[in-house]
Amino acid sequence: MGSLHLSAHALPLYNEAKRYLCADSAERRIFSKLEHAPHTVHLRLDARNDDSYDPNCATIHWDPYSALRTTGGGRQSPALGLGHEADHATEPERLREPGFDHILHNGYDNAEERRVIRGSETHAAHTLGEAIRHNHRGSCYRVDSPISR
Repeated sequence: MGSLHLSAHALPLYNEAKRYLCADSAERRIFSKLEHAPHTVHLRLDARNDDSYDPNCATIHWDPYSALRTTGGGRQSPALGLGHEADHATEPERLREPGFDHILHNGYDNAEERRVIRGSETHAAHTLGEAIRHNHRGSCYRVDSPISR
């Protein structure tokens, strides 16, 4: 898997989400960058609705059975959550400058969340027929697979 490190248990879930997401051109680019990054990125599964990226240890945390209901009432698959975190993981270090993550932007926790949600996440949501978010909020609910909504 190149520079992406994940467990054998996570591999089929990751592959299912990746196949689904790669129908979108922006997500294809992100997954190519993720799998060929100059540093190792770790993917850790969880069952706590925790989709996040920790740049300090280059680790994506992903719950493959946690979908998102947007504040507008729409639905997003767990796969789209993985794509969102993969975008954070492949972002150039210049966007991780001190103070950058503390700038609030109209409903987004910071400029980086705004960039990902308005960028690759919205692009993929359009392509895949999923809901679009207009903020960094929503509520999680359980689904049967990474591509369920």
